[in-house]
Amino acid sequence: MAEAWVDWLIRAIIIGVVIVACVVDLTHNRKPPFKYPMKYIIIRFLNWLTVGMTYACTYFGRYNMSLLNTSDVHSVLGVTTAQFGIIITTAYVIYGVFVAFNGVLVDRLGGKKATIIGSMGSSVMNIVMGFWMLNTKSKGTMNIVFLAVFYAINDFFQTFCTTAICKVGVNWYHISERGFFGGIFGIIISFGFFLALQVNANIKAEMHFSAVFFIPGAILAVMTVLCVFFVKSTPEDAGWPPVDEEALEEYNERKKLLENQEENAGGNSNRSNSDGTETTDNGTASSNSDDIDHYETESNNNQKKSVLYPADNANSLKSPAESKGNNGANKRGSAPPGHYGMGLKELVKRVCLNPVFLILCVIDFCVGWCRDGVINYNAKYFQEVWGAKEDSLLYLISSTGVTLGSMFGSLGAGIVSDVCCGSRRPPVAFVALVLYSGCILIVLFAVSAWMGAVGIGLTAFCFSCVHGIITSTCAMDFAGPRATATAVGLLDGIQKIGSSMTGVVMGRLWDLYGSKGWIFSLLPGSGLGALLMLPIIGKKGGKPTKNNKKNKEKVKEIEVGNRDDSIKGRRNQKMSDMGPNNSEEYVDDDGGEVELNGVDLSY
Repeated sequence: MAEAWVDWLIRAIIIGVVIVACVVDLTHNRKPPFKYPMKYIIIRFLNWLTVGMTYACTYFGRYNMSLLNTSDVHSVLGVTTAQFGIIITTAYVIYGVFVAFNGVLVDRLGGKKATIIGSMGSSVMNIVMGFWMLNTKSKGTMNIVFLAVFYAINDFFQTFCTTAICKVGVNWYHISERGFFGGIFGIIISFGFFLALQVNANIKAEMHFSAVFFIPGAILAVMTVLCVFFVKSTPEDAGWPPVDEEALEEYNERKKLLENQEENAGGNSNRSNSDGTETTDNGTASSNSDDIDHYETESNNNQKKSVLYPADNANSLKSPAESKGNNGANKRGSAPPGHYGMGLKELVKRVCLNPVFLILCVIDFCVGWCRDGVINYNAKYFQEVWGAKEDSLLYLISSTGVTLGSMFGSLGAGIVSDVCCGSRRPPVAFVALVLYSGCILIVLFAVSAWMGAVGIGLTAFCFSCVHGIITSTCAMDFAGPRATATAVGLLDGIQKIGSSMTGVVMGRLWDLYGSKGWIFSLLPGSGLGALLMLPIIGKKGGKPTKNNKKNKEKVKEIEVGNRDDSIKGRRNQKMSDMGPNNSEEYVDDDGGEVELNGVDLSY
């Protein structure tokens, strides 16, 4: 048994990292250039934390099968390593095929409904497999067939959660935040490795191994209930305007359309004033601005004036019909029809015919081979090569390395891609794949169990860098909010086809050549992935919108060196029309700063 105090110390460290990640997200965007209202940040935090923890629990109920890929369980079931690999391969193939198709469906359903479907279905399947493991008297083929079928159905339901997390994230985070958010979110998701590899290992050591299905199944059921109450698919569902440029542009267009429809249907009884405002029948004045409402901060001695995120004002988010007391169909917080997805023709053009995505798909196949090749044989490696069972201190340290490596790999990749690479993801992924090959060599030439544990932990850092950057963040960046789930489904589906090969192929290599055959087989995947990254090394996602082009033209009109009052007046008027997108600062000669939201100054 591992030392109890070491076990508790590791748990405290991992939980502490999760808490720090939560605090960072709550405080990060209270500073320029975004400085969102605290109410918005809290709603967004509860939203992604619930979705993230739900997805972490799907790891709890997915990689539990990998933990049973050991000799003691094989003997109980009457199977070999290669035969047990059939169970893993079948599930990954089903996952890989259906995650792509379900991605299109999730783009239509929205993130909330998809998460609920996925977590509830996975919960039921885990409980069914638990009953089978507890009561089976069969040996060999019957166990393989039953577990292959129900484990595959389990993975089918989990595909809904996989695409849903990115569908939620792309709507709540701006493109320039997604690298950082991907890192924070990756920490929460990597908490799933702690549940799958360490908590499940403790469960297996203390109870019948069927409990590694019962307990994750019960927890997934609880998370399903939490998703019902706390998750919102988009900011609009929670009563906030969108933050993504493309979604924001569509939001403004819909808002104008609603206003025009209301004016045409009910007649316009407003009276225009000479100052450009309108006076309604009740005598109140309103602005004629067609742009989205803005959240403005207090001036600091008139030196800094910020045009920020949408106001925490219920009326600013209602349609004209609602503001006038009309109980129409467009209620506050309801997403308009067709908002979640896009037409098939546009979807195919943006995702399936995008040459960058075609390259990313092949890279993700390699990532699946490298990532799940380590995860699926981690316990077997330490048990058979170094004699370390699931309740040993060595296995505890190794699985902790996988968890922490995954957490900081995701976080580091996200921050570096945003800060050092200008939100370009491929350079970070390239470096991580090269480093992965070096880490595999450490495992190959390990002269002690501790050296092997270090190598495994470092591979987790590297494959989490690539997995988070390619499968999640690149999909959000290049596909946009309405096609994110499809893009994630396509990439993750191809990745899981690569993962499926680790079951039968690596199992056979292990039976024939032992652990060396397994280790050597991991190197071609990382090498090919790194080479394929080179043609897209400088690519960056994001779709220019009409508003951004207009904002660029407006900024060009500002004369930086002219301090004439009329020029200042025109500049401030132009700023008031800009949406809450990217921010840059314009500095006056006297030191006063003005934040230009929604404007890319790199023309």
